[in-house]
Amino acid sequence: MHGYSKDVYQGEARKMKPVLDHIGIAVPALEPALEFYGATLGLGEPIIRLIPELGLRLAFFDNPDGPIIELVEASGKTELRHGDVVVALEVEDLDAAIAQYRARGLKVHDQPATENLPLRRGWITKGAGHGTVVELCPKGAVAAFVRGTRG
Repeated sequence: MHGYSKDVYQGEARKMKPVLDHIGIAVPALEPALEFYGATLGLGEPIIRLIPELGLRLAFFDNPDGPIIELVEASGKTELRHGDVVVALEVEDLDAAIAQYRARGLKVHDQPATENLPLRRGWITKGAGHGTVVELCPKGAVAAFVRGTRG
């Protein structure tokens, strides 16, 4: 717990209270993965978003009854490898979450919005996240982007 007493840690956890927003899965190519996740697993038709400025092709399987599943094909600079999972947490206040995780000694990147991905997000790297990338997302922002009600 990075030097925090149990009471302090639990108090901060209650204040932050992140919840699962979506899961991202790194794939080497979208098309075969779309067949598997969409047809074979029955997740349906994906919503495709192209983010050329970041070298990303994204496919979102929207589920109104649960978290969104995102497939990530990356051709740009990334630490993601085939099969890696990104755990995306929804936070009430992105600035506060980034500050609190940094205060706990974590390396958190502040990812600005881009032209095709108009969402500012935070990232905890695989090294700091015990082998998993953790994405910090403002409440409701990813769902709005996927559903076309933002950006």
